[in-house]
Parts: sequence; structure tokens; C-alpha cells
Amino acid sequence: MRGTPSAEPTVRRRTGAVLGVIGLITAVVGTFLPWLRSGSVTRTSYEVLALRGFAGLDGVSGEVVRGVWVGLTPLAVCCVVLWAVRFRRIAACLALIFGTIAGTVAALAAVQGGNEAALVGISVIGPVVTLGGAVLGVAGAITVLTARTRTAISTPGGAP
Repeated sequence: MRGTPSAEPTVRRRTGAVLGVIGLITAVVGTFLPWLRSGSVTRTSYEVLALRGFAGLDGVSGEVVRGVWVGLTPLAVCCVVLWAVRFRRIAACLALIFGTIAGTVAALAAVQGGNEAALVGISVIGPVVTLGGAVLGVAGAITVLTARTRTAISTPGGAP
């Protein structure tokens, strides 16, 4: 209909925000699932990071990695709050950062996992759930960022 703005960008932004929130929550839940298996004991990603010297995570670089990984959960909460108060573009940009970091780490772990015969190995459930959530979060963020913010209203005379 001529002269009325389309509701499509609003629906796309809202859908992207919901998809992003679901993805962020799923990714954070995945970080608390098993990531490492040692015999019959499983460890979450946070317990793995607490193992000093594991996988070369000692010294300054280990502290940076631990700080960034532990900071992902508050970043996800911040994104959800920003989406709730309708700062969708800022939340989407932060969700892209979250998804990039969490998704990369989870993808690397998921590719390395799966050897059930090994005494110590990667448990794939945590990395796969985190990766899936990160992908959903990034998809929601991209949907929000690509939705138009304003729709031009055309008048019968042609002037906006």
C-alpha cells in the first residue's frame, strides 16, 4: 500500500533479536556442559581452564585466555539485556564478538574431540552445543544488523 511504512524491518529486527537471545543462552549453557573427559570424570570448559598449564595455558597468555572466556557469560547477559531494552544494534555488535570468540573455540574443540578410546579426550557435547548457540547468536545479530531502520514513505506527489 502506498504511503504507509512496511512492518517488515521491525519484524526482522525482532526475529533476529529473539534468535540471538536463544543462541546466546544456548552457547552459555554449552560452556557448562562437559568439554573434557578423563576416564569417567568430565570437566566443563571452566574446569578445564582452571587446570594450570593444560594445553599451554600458563603465564600471561593463560590469564588472558581465562579472563576472556570467563567474561563471555557477562557479555552474553549484557547482550540479552540490551536486546530487551531495544538497543538491538549495540546488542547485535556485541553478539557478533561473543559468537566469534565462543564459536571459534568451540569449533576447534569439536574438531579435536570424538575419540572415545582415548584415556583423556575432548567430550564433544559441550563444544557442539556452544558452537550451535554461537552460530544462532551470530545469525540473529546479522539479521538485526541487516534490517533497514527506516522506511521511506512516499507521497503521491513524489516528494518524501
